[in-house]
Amino acid sequence: MRFRNYWLRGAASVAALLGAAGLSGQESGVLTVSPPMSTVLKRGGAASVKISLNLRDGYHVNSHRPNDEFLIPLRLSFGEAGPVKAVEVTYPKPEQRDYGFSEKPVSVFTGSFVVVTRLQASAEAPAGKGVLSGKLRYQACTDNLCLPPRTVEVRLPYEIR
Repeated sequence: MRFRNYWLRGAASVAALLGAAGLSGQESGVLTVSPPMSTVLKRGGAASVKISLNLRDGYHVNSHRPNDEFLIPLRLSFGEAGPVKAVEVTYPKPEQRDYGFSEKPVSVFTGSFVVVTRLQASAEAPAGKGVLSGKLRYQACTDNLCLPPRTVEVRLPYEIR
């Protein structure tokens, strides 16, 4: 119950701040996703791609396995269609931090961290370049308030040889 009150107060504060600054949540610049280099795969082969994420100082995002059902997890997902599929997403070990809005530690990521995606090319994949598109959903927060949840596109370029 304490979390809901915290979130509602924080959401109202953020809405006021963003409106006053002329910013939307999408333009906040809190989380940066660095595009990876193109990955080379053989037909039927697999490869791992490292996706670097960087949070602005003072912010955190909930981990992929938050400790409370009300917290929005960091989630990277990809579609199922196409010659290359994401077969596994591996997140780093989260930090357990104490925040005033929660009676128990919160599982979060802060600063710079890397999410690894394992790609698999089908045996029939045509040779050439392509891009696997995915979605990264997260909610960035400070110790006092949370920004609205965001979903950003993540593009993983690849080449089948």
